Amino acid sequence: MNTLIEVATAITGVLPNPEPEQPPGTEGVSTLINWLAWGALILGLAGFLCSAGYLAFAAFTGREIQGFKGLVIALIVCVLVGAAGGIIATFTG
Repeated sequence: MNTLIEVATAITGVLPNPEPEQPPGTEGVSTLINWLAWGALILGLAGFLCSAGYLAFAAFTGREIQGFKGLVIALIVCVLVGAAGGIIATFTG
C-alpha cells in the first residue's frame, strides 16, 4: 500500500501543470456566455417571484402543489446557473 502511494506521488510530481490561457479570438464567446447566464438568472428569479405569487393565490383555490412545483423549478434553475458560472470560472482561470 505504501509503495502505491509513493508511486502515485512520484508520478504527480513529474506531470506538467500548464497555465490556463484563453484562446485568441474567443472574447466574444465569453461575453455571450456571460450575457446568457445573466439572462437565465433573471428569468429564474422572475419565475420564482411569479411562482410565489401563484402559490399565494393557489392557497385559496386548493392548487398549492402547482405553485410549489414552480418554486422548486425556479430554484433549480438559479442553482444550475450559479454552478455553471463557477465551473466556467474554474476553467477560464
